[in-house]
Amino acid sequence: MRLGIALKGEICSPSAEADRFVRVNLKDGKIDSIDNFENRDSMVGEVDFFITPKEEYVFDFLNMGAEPLTTPAPDMTIEDIVNAFLFRELYSYASI
Repeated sequence: MRLGIALKGEICSPSAEADRFVRVNLKDGKIDSIDNFENRDSMVGEVDFFITPKEEYVFDFLNMGAEPLTTPAPDMTIEDIVNAFLFRELYSYASI
C-alpha cells in the first residue's frame, strides 16, 4: 500500500501549504519506506491513497486510481496517519 502525503514540517497539510511531499510505503501493516517527491504532481499515479487534512483538488489522483482520504484531525504526523489508515479512521473524500 502506498500513501501520498503533503507535509509542512512534520504535519500533514494541504498541498498548497506543503514544503515536502512523501510516499509512505506500507508492508504488513508497518512503514516499510518513505520516498520523497519534488512536488504534488509527481505523486500522481505513484500512490494508492492521497491523504489531505481538508478539501483540495484531487481529481488528478482519482483519475489515476488513487483514493483521496481526509484526516480526522488537523495536526497529524506520518505515524498518526498510518495508524488512522490501518484502523480505518480516515474519511472517504466523498463523505465530506
